Amino acid sequence: FSEVGKRTPLFARLSTVGGGIGSADTVRDPRGFAVKFYTEDGNWDMVGNNTPIFFVRDGIKFPDFVHSQMKSPGEMLPDPNAFWDFFSLTPEAVHQVTILFSDRGIPDGFRHMDGFSSHTFKMVNEYGDVHFVKLHFKTRQGIKNLSSEEAERLAGSDPDYARRDLYEALDNGDFPSWDMYIQALTAQEAE
Repeated sequence: FSEVGKRTPLFARLSTVGGGIGSADTVRDPRGFAVKFYTEDGNWDMVGNNTPIFFVRDGIKFPDFVHSQMKSPGEMLPDPNAFWDFFSLTPEAVHQVTILFSDRGIPDGFRHMDGFSSHTFKMVNEYGDVHFVKLHFKTRQGIKNLSSEEAERLAGSDPDYARRDLYEALDNGDFPSWDMYIQALTAQEAE
């Protein structure tokens, strides 16, 4: 983060968020990612989603959010009541739900989506100046999304669509890339 244009080796993991093993890659669900930066000062890890905001602001609500995404323990089926109870009682989640149910709610694979740090970080420069930052990863492949109909068709015919698309691109030497930007506020601007 020391200069514009700096290239840093990293490792990234991409996934759906709510689905378990075997769930389709094309469900209406945020896409998650984790990035490990290998810097000259050591490794730095962060997690994020393909949406610029997160479901909660208060960390104490995170377990409630996680439980709202789980299958009901009796039938092991999705529980829409738990899902909507959480979102209807969590005003800060409205923005996230709006994006999730918009035309951008189902990315066309992992290569065609932006990424954003889930949380805001406090960074201090060499002068001791404090900034609150979010990281933005902008895809160089362009944003592409699936319609609900196409996502449903792919869920039945190729549930590993996003994973397959990524691996086939890599095998063909078509390495996806993203530009990272930092959105920063001074401590005074954040007040």
